[in-house]
Amino acid sequence: MTRSHHLSIVSLLLLALTLTACGFQLRGQVNLPPEMARTHVQGLNEYSDLGRDLRRLLEGSGVQVVDSTEGASAILDIITNQASRRVLSVQAGGKVQEYELIQRLVFSVRTTDGRLLLEPQELELTREYLYDRFDPLASGSQEGEIRAEMRRDITQLLMLRLQALGSGG
Repeated sequence: MTRSHHLSIVSLLLLALTLTACGFQLRGQVNLPPEMARTHVQGLNEYSDLGRDLRRLLEGSGVQVVDSTEGASAILDIITNQASRRVLSVQAGGKVQEYELIQRLVFSVRTTDGRLLLEPQELELTREYLYDRFDPLASGSQEGEIRAEMRRDITQLLMLRLQALGSGG
C-alpha cells in the first residue's frame, strides 16, 4: 500500500470517529424508548405512502411494528393526517398564480394499558409553489414531488419527537 492510500484510510477513520463522537446518526435512525419495542400504528393506512415511510423508519430504528394491539408494548396513534391546498395569489384575470400546500399530522403514544407516554403532538408543514396555467401537467407533477418531500419531512419530525421521548426530553 502506498503512503497516500494509508493517509486516505486514516482520514476516513478520523472522519467516522468525529461524526459518531458528535452524535451524528444517519437520517432515519433514531433512539426510541424501550416501551416502543413492539409498536402498533393506529389510525393510518399501513399501505399509504406515509404508512410505508413510517413503518420503514420505525423498523430502521429497531422497532417491531405489529399489526394489532395484542402483543404490542405501545400504540402510536395517528389522530389526524391531513393534506390540503389553498390559493395564495391570483393574477389580474382571477387565475390562480400560487398555491400553498399544507401537511398536518397529530399523534400521541400510549402503552397498551392506557398510560400516556406522549401527549398529542401537532406537526404542520407548509410549502408554496407557482402554478403554471400554461403547463398544468408540469404543475401537477411539481405538486406531487413537493407533497412527497413534505411527507418524508413530517415523518422525520415525528421520529425526532419520538426520540425526544426516549431521551426524557
